[in-house]
Amino acid sequence: MVKLGQCEAVVWDLDGVLVDTEPDLKASFRAAARAVGYGELTEEQVSNRIGGGAKRALELIFGGEHAEYVEPALAHFKDYYPRHSAVHSVLYPDVKETLESLHGHVRFAVATAKIRTATLEILDTLGIIDLFDYIVTADDMTRMKPDPQSIQMVQARFGVAPESVVMIGDMATDIQAAHAAGSTGIGVTYGYGREEDIRAAGADLIISTPKEIIPLIR
Repeated sequence: MVKLGQCEAVVWDLDGVLVDTEPDLKASFRAAARAVGYGELTEEQVSNRIGGGAKRALELIFGGEHAEYVEPALAHFKDYYPRHSAVHSVLYPDVKETLESLHGHVRFAVATAKIRTATLEILDTLGIIDLFDYIVTADDMTRMKPDPQSIQMVQARFGVAPESVVMIGDMATDIQAAHAAGSTGIGVTYGYGREEDIRAAGADLIISTPKEIIPLIR
């Protein structure tokens, strides 16, 4: 594990770490299902669908019995969601204060399975886009977490050693990707993932609020 005082870059997951995006995602999945003629989705169908990208979420929503809806629904989602991605989404407590406090001390990146148009809309609307030096989205990757590709892209972009990079996520896949990239993985307890899964993935540190990393880095 890197000593956080030697950290040169922090990679943040978006959903469940920086922003509570679930309300707008649920609404967009429902809109996509209606648009392709499936009808109304239940709360069970749209819950716990964050992580892995929109296609994976829609595959889980429709299941094998209705797989024919996945591709048309995905096409509608990609058009609809960016325009409705920051209606009800909000920053988690202490996110902006933490970013501002550490800005200039380390470089910041986002690594998310979300499409770029929606990612930029959310970060811009919520007033934190200028605090990031690099943004990696689903449109930039060929392999999703737990594959380390997104973190390796950040390492290469910043020209920093893997051991000087910290990844902060709410899922086991975030921790696994960090470790596969040779970096530190910090888990948060306030997101969509389960703490026991994050611990089982070998998180180097678990925090309950972003501001816990401030004294460790500054």
